[in-house]
Amino acid sequence: MRIALLRLSALGDVLRVLPAWANLRAAFPEAHLQAVIEDRHAFLLEKAPGLEPIVVRRSALGRPWAAPAELARIAGALRGADVTLDFHGILKSALPPWLAKVPERWGDGHTREGAHRLQTRPMAFQPCTRYDQALALAGAFGRDRGIAGLDRFRPALRDADLGDPGPVWQEDGRPRAVLVPGASRRGAIKRWPLRHWLTLAALLRERYQLRWSLGPEEADLRAWLPGATGIPALPALDLWRLAAALRQADQVVAPDTGLLHLAVVLGVPVVGVYGGSDPLVAGLPAGAGRILRTGIECSPCRERQCQRRQCLEDLAPETVAAALLAPIG
Repeated sequence: MRIALLRLSALGDVLRVLPAWANLRAAFPEAHLQAVIEDRHAFLLEKAPGLEPIVVRRSALGRPWAAPAELARIAGALRGADVTLDFHGILKSALPPWLAKVPERWGDGHTREGAHRLQTRPMAFQPCTRYDQALALAGAFGRDRGIAGLDRFRPALRDADLGDPGPVWQEDGRPRAVLVPGASRRGAIKRWPLRHWLTLAALLRERYQLRWSLGPEEADLRAWLPGATGIPALPALDLWRLAAALRQADQVVAPDTGLLHLAVVLGVPVVGVYGGSDPLVAGLPAGAGRILRTGIECSPCRERQCQRRQCLEDLAPETVAAALLAPIG
């Protein structure tokens, strides 16, 4: 049997389908599994053995005059597949399987742009997190084939070979926590105020061994934050060695960003510091950690230009510190 899995879009979105894809790989060891994924995130399949990448050129899909040829190319790569499982549910993910005339075209029920009309096995819509959305599709397909349990969350990268991050931690007996104050430029609205991070670090530094995680867009913070707080930053590492350093931690504190979801699929408990992110859609699998938010009247929202950010301003560092110190149920 040849099965193709489709998920385009952002890093966090791809990370959230990896548990479902790992379940499918384990359940169908004899199947030929392919994964349709954008070129910018195809490297994630390096740690997902048994998935053959079909790489989509994102730049081509973004140009109206080039998109039809790119969709036709992907359809050609899918021709002959027995089943496709669409974990994205938009027109650009639903069209190639339809053009390829794949006989079984499953969808997870979360569709836009009429994508469900191109699917032969669309599921009913159920409000849920993106993790559960992906796992539900894997579970439904598994049950159709007489296999139960594919809707259960398991950290897909818990045992992956990630390389050596170097000596980033000390053996001092204290639990280890990574603090992630940044977010992408596009996701800047998700950043908790820096003064709250500084207060949180002061509250935790005696009980926890702390490390800042600072990406390329936080070069200005890397220049002064470790010296000002006395808390080292993780070195500038490629994603997989950074993942290895995160996996050595006991907890990760982060906004709704790719690093938060990387920690989840690594099996590291997280504390999510959420402002406008919808805790239903952007939530966590059971047992993966906890989400903290104020829940003020205007939240959740998708207003990237918000100037007030009261949803994050009002989330006190003391609340986050208490959550970090409390056991995860």
